[in-house]
Amino acid sequence: MRHRLGVGVVLSLGLVASAAYGWSQGADITASVHGHSFHRVEVDATDCTLNYRVYFNAPADAYASNAKTRNVYLFRSRIEFGDGKTALVPIFANRGPGERVYENHFDSTSDGCWAKDKHPLSRVKVEACRGDGCTPESFR
Repeated sequence: MRHRLGVGVVLSLGLVASAAYGWSQGADITASVHGHSFHRVEVDATDCTLNYRVYFNAPADAYASNAKTRNVYLFRSRIEFGDGKTALVPIFANRGPGERVYENHFDSTSDGCWAKDKHPLSRVKVEACRGDGCTPESFR
């Protein structure tokens, strides 16, 4: 009997640790804007916070202008989940060519803390503009 109780405690501790750790998933994507190829998104969550990484390739010729203010691209993204939840990625800048990753987090506390439960990735939308001071279009 004592042995069973020990196993139950170990399993319970494992479930608590798993719940505290959260969940994670990733997916290959295909999105292209201004020659930039977005190819992967990864998310993980702990409690109400969704951490994300968006991977993309910035082409060298897009950053070859003699007008240095044109060698800047601003991006806005939205990570969508299969059940209708979304994480808006704030505007971020890229100022050079090569393989890139943008990472940040989204706090779902004010929206019912939905990030604590696993949600299936559905798609990623990306908008962009070129040049310092531009503003990427908003999602419709």
